[in-house]
Amino acid sequence: MLGHTGILGTLSARSDLCYVLGLISKAWYNDLRKFAEIRNTVAHHHLQLSFDNEDIAKQCNELSTIELIGTGPEQMTPRTRFTVCVAMLANWLLITALQIKQKLNVTSPRDRRLIRYNTSPPPE
Repeated sequence: MLGHTGILGTLSARSDLCYVLGLISKAWYNDLRKFAEIRNTVAHHHLQLSFDNEDIAKQCNELSTIELIGTGPEQMTPRTRFTVCVAMLANWLLITALQIKQKLNVTSPRDRRLIRYNTSPPPE
């Protein structure tokens, strides 16, 4: 399922699943979609791109997760904004997974109790 040809093999599919399960807010879901856009822009461009590229910088400045710490696009570089957003979201997902594991005393990712578990998303 998680392999590159599996049903959850893409960032888009995994983002959709996290949002539908209530693990992330709509704002964070939109940021995950923006990460995928940035990745696709870089991967499918015939020249080497950097965060200084106008399109990449614009996409990074549209990331909203960073606003939780009160920092606007003018206060940090697009690369820093991207990196901080990725780190914040990765940490949120890790903490959420650990909370679920601890609450249910899960020993295997195939535990059927995970299917029925619902957690509240982060504030928008």
